[in-house]
Amino acid sequence: MWITPRRSTPPAATASESESNYLASASDLMIGLLFVFIILVVVLALEQRRQEAVFNQTKDPRGEVVTELGGALAPALGGDIRIDPATGVISLPESLLFNIGKATLEPKGVEALRQAASALQAVLPCFVANQKAGHAECIQNPAGHQIDTIFIEGHTDSRPMSTPGYTNTNLSLDRAQAVHKVLVTETPLSRYRNKQNQPMFSFSAYADSRPIAGTDPTDSRNRRVDLRIVMTYRPIGELMDAVNRSAGK
Repeated sequence: MWITPRRSTPPAATASESESNYLASASDLMIGLLFVFIILVVVLALEQRRQEAVFNQTKDPRGEVVTELGGALAPALGGDIRIDPATGVISLPESLLFNIGKATLEPKGVEALRQAASALQAVLPCFVANQKAGHAECIQNPAGHQIDTIFIEGHTDSRPMSTPGYTNTNLSLDRAQAVHKVLVTETPLSRYRNKQNQPMFSFSAYADSRPIAGTDPTDSRNRRVDLRIVMTYRPIGELMDAVNRSAGK
């Protein structure tokens, strides 16, 4: 009697099936990873778009500060005050402060600057590093922006001085110092410090080298004292964190 032996699966077929199963598992894994990658890309794109929207809705901090300070100073200094949020400059009315060619403040100018100092003390603390702690409610500055420096800048027109040895540079510097003395040195503003614990107010002089754009250098409007606001630099990551917190995220 003949017994037909049972044939077993050839080893080659078993290897082929194993390889096929491995490729199928690898393919499923790659599809899964690709799906996760696509989801991450979409999430990141949506988050970037959200942050851009929040950032675009955030107003220029320096422009906001300049506008607020200018509004506070206007009642004390009169309607001739000029406010430029784009450049961060508030121009004080020279005619109120000084007589032509003089660096001694007029009595009415001294009084106006004292009132201006009081007005600044009501507005500035929320934007000053060493003053914020004493002002818990700073709704006008939810992102925590800070001022680094406020320069008191003296300017003149290009007409030369009649006093020998006394130039427009001397005049612009003396005027800036006179304003700094009454506005800052003799008031609590002298204690304001920036993030580096440096005095926040300073002064500088430009004579006739920086006339107002679009004016003739001899134009009397160039005889002015400016307050120039410089904001503290903040890295973009820190700025975005602050913007997100102020947006309520």
